[in-house]
Amino acid sequence: MDTIAFWKLIDESRQASEGDPERQLEELGALLDALSAQEIVEFENMFDAHFQSSYTWPLWGAAYVIGGGCSDDGFDYFRCWLISRGEKTFHAALTRPDELAFLIDESDEEVDCQVEGWQSVGIDAWCRKTGLEYSAFPSSPSGAQSDGPLGDEWSEEDLDRLYPKLTKRFG
Repeated sequence: MDTIAFWKLIDESRQASEGDPERQLEELGALLDALSAQEIVEFENMFDAHFQSSYTWPLWGAAYVIGGGCSDDGFDYFRCWLISRGEKTFHAALTRPDELAFLIDESDEEVDCQVEGWQSVGIDAWCRKTGLEYSAFPSSPSGAQSDGPLGDEWSEEDLDRLYPKLTKRFG
């Protein structure tokens, strides 16, 4: 599976769900069920790579402003939500997190831009496909999450200055 196929699955599931994040998970699960076990592993590895690349202080700062605070788990769910929004939104947020002020629609605000369940959607599909246990899933080549987010750490006092557009909209 290449990045084009990965993002196509994300887009198809988002369009079919009509903005409902729980339904999007179901739609994505159904799309993954139609793939081979190896393609599902490749999807999950690609998801994990995107999830890891989004583990940054600048993005966490944006999530903090949007949510009025953001725990470790909340940031994981935010990054899952961000991937669920598609390639354009994902990459724009990585390079210019403050631009999320213009990329988040009102339906996303209702779910606080956090979606739980995405981290296991591929593994769940693989288990259904193979009949094997969760623990038997082949390890991702990207490995475990790094010791801490990449980039410059911020303090709450810095957020208004660092994210003026998000602060204006969500602050």
